[in-house]
Amino acid sequence: MGDHIKALIETQVIGAFRVALTMPLEHVLDRIKTYKQSKQGITYIQSYLDIKGARGLIGLYDGFYPSFLRNMVKQYYRWPMMIFIPSMLKDHIHNQSLNKIITGASIGLFESCIITPFERLKTLKMTSMATGFGYLKYITFESIYVGFRIQTTRQVVSWTNYLYWDHKVRYALKADPSQPLSILNSLIASTLSSILNILAVHPFDTIKTLVQMEENQNYRKISLYQSFKLVYQNYGLAGLYAGWQARIIAYFCQALLTTPTIDYLERNYGISKGKKQQ
Repeated sequence: MGDHIKALIETQVIGAFRVALTMPLEHVLDRIKTYKQSKQGITYIQSYLDIKGARGLIGLYDGFYPSFLRNMVKQYYRWPMMIFIPSMLKDHIHNQSLNKIITGASIGLFESCIITPFERLKTLKMTSMATGFGYLKYITFESIYVGFRIQTTRQVVSWTNYLYWDHKVRYALKADPSQPLSILNSLIASTLSSILNILAVHPFDTIKTLVQMEENQNYRKISLYQSFKLVYQNYGLAGLYAGWQARIIAYFCQALLTTPTIDYLERNYGISKGKKQQ
């Protein structure tokens, strides 16, 4: 029990530190990425000029409040779930890859219920140039959970993909599971996990933006398959991956801290505790 309490405290401190360290840059990248997704076909320079022209430099931080709250709330459950679910499953599921996939799906399903309102408000603010925008009129159950279906799909794909490849890559780079990752191997693992996650998740993220923004209500009336088909027919793969460059920079910044952190926590509290390579 002492180890569990210590792990919980450490994860909260680490999580809060990561948010404080990366949020200023991460939010600007997310702001430009989201706006680019909503407009489809415009360049990064056009996105920046549109935002700056309508809102000034402060416009780059539109949606900061729901985004900050979302990130802080996530720290209270994501790290414990990332560590303790695999640890509980390892006695019943000996295939660690399957263990990670189940863990990822569990976190994704749970997380979508928590963060959909924050994502909805953030997307509304980031895709609207109205100076008199107010959050309160959207805080009804019907409005706040717009995009829940695509948000859930996105989170499940993201978490299962990330935990699977993070585990595969990290342990492939180590001779002994109980050893810490070197700085070089942390960089390699962070880079590979970032690329693989963007490839799998970004099209879902684009559809989520189009569903949750206010100006594209037609996307809410069609299936996910039809949404993907519509974007692909109109804009091709470039449409589905709109803003991927900004997202991969932000994701890499996150992974630089997440990869060594989950490695440390697994070695001390999770599935790698006391384990030698077999």
